Amino acid sequence: MHAPPLSETVQAAIVQLAAIFGDAFPAQVTTPRVVGREAEYPVVDAQGRAADVRRLWDALLQAGDLTPKFDSGSKQLIVGLAGIDYSYALEVGLGTVEVNTRPCAGLLEIEEIMAQAVARLVHAAARHGYQLLGYGIQPVSPPTLRLMSPKQRYQSLYRAMGEEWLWYAVTASDQLQVDVGRGELVHMLNFGNLMAPVIIALCANSPVYAARLSPYCSAREGRMAAIHASEHRHGMPLRPYTSLEDYVAAAAQSAYLIRRAGGEVVPSSRRFSDYLAEHGPDFDAFLFHEHYIWNSARLRAAYGTLEMRPACQQPWGEQMAAAALALGLIEASMAIDAYVQGQLGVGYWERMRVYHRQAIERGLAAPQPAPGFLATVVEMAEEGLRRRGRGEERLLAPIYRRLARAENPAQRARRIFVIDGLHGLLAHAAIRPDITRPAAS
Repeated sequence: MHAPPLSETVQAAIVQLAAIFGDAFPAQVTTPRVVGREAEYPVVDAQGRAADVRRLWDALLQAGDLTPKFDSGSKQLIVGLAGIDYSYALEVGLGTVEVNTRPCAGLLEIEEIMAQAVARLVHAAARHGYQLLGYGIQPVSPPTLRLMSPKQRYQSLYRAMGEEWLWYAVTASDQLQVDVGRGELVHMLNFGNLMAPVIIALCANSPVYAARLSPYCSAREGRMAAIHASEHRHGMPLRPYTSLEDYVAAAAQSAYLIRRAGGEVVPSSRRFSDYLAEHGPDFDAFLFHEHYIWNSARLRAAYGTLEMRPACQQPWGEQMAAAALALGLIEASMAIDAYVQGQLGVGYWERMRVYHRQAIERGLAAPQPAPGFLATVVEMAEEGLRRRGRGEERLLAPIYRRLARAENPAQRARRIFVIDGLHGLLAHAAIRPDITRPAAS
């Protein structure tokens, strides 16, 4: 069903919002681009069931260098710990912890920070007999209300979306934030989404959930693609955007899932365009609405970045692979975009959407859109990293190994599960204390 035409009042509000949105980004970006990483990790007990991340806070606070952050709806609920170089956050699921780095000059700086941050987590988890997994979904615990963090806005999202929302309580992604400038916003938004199937084909890592083999290499993308599917709210948008006004207009046609009212966050079932018709160009409301549209790439006005979202969490020994691939793609975006459109023609977007669905299911076994397609794109991404002059291209070594073997982490995990069962998968995915070093207290 098509959305009704937008009134002149709403169209005027969209134009104003697009202008404010664009102005939130810097006119120029640092060269090389500044980057940051958001890495989510499942935390499990000895049987692979989701643990409760909140039990780790006391151990992590002992060094005295982290400050607890509390939920706005409950001053008793610690939802994260903030430090200088990195922070920890309670995710939608109680069994998932997110590590966020500060903005960094490059990926090697992020690699060092993540090693320190994850080491602390691994050792804190070991005190309770828990393990962190370099894996993209809870392998045993299914999505249930019991697993959802008791944040007030999560409860409202559950009331708005029902059982669909609970998939966010079990998935674990590996996201990169990359600085972008005002003049390139539409290009980068479209290009980031266009690269979703490339990243998934090479970085999917969630084939097993609820202790069973799924039909997906990337179950986190496969399951969540069905969430509000008619709105294309997750994964690749239905089409590329022509302008910021076009982007804001498309977002306005989506359901306003939750809204702020009377100091609380409450569920909503109306379109955001209805809100604009009543309240005009409320930018804070737009950002709150847009935050709950989860396409594979999205612009983050609060940080002046493009957020690259489609990668599952990676095996620890290859922990920077997804970040390196995403940054290389962005740095070579003009050349890669021209290559894709030249190879695939006027129907390039739809052909990549077909590849997106196939990559989610089959990983590197999916038929590529053109002969040698992935190898060419990865070589261009490597050149993009090399131009940064920071030696980051070495972090693509796992990507090249995956290409050579035609096997991504999900395909490898699937093979291990078939041969050695759940115990073998957990042993394969676990981040062991002996492969990280604890941070100095």
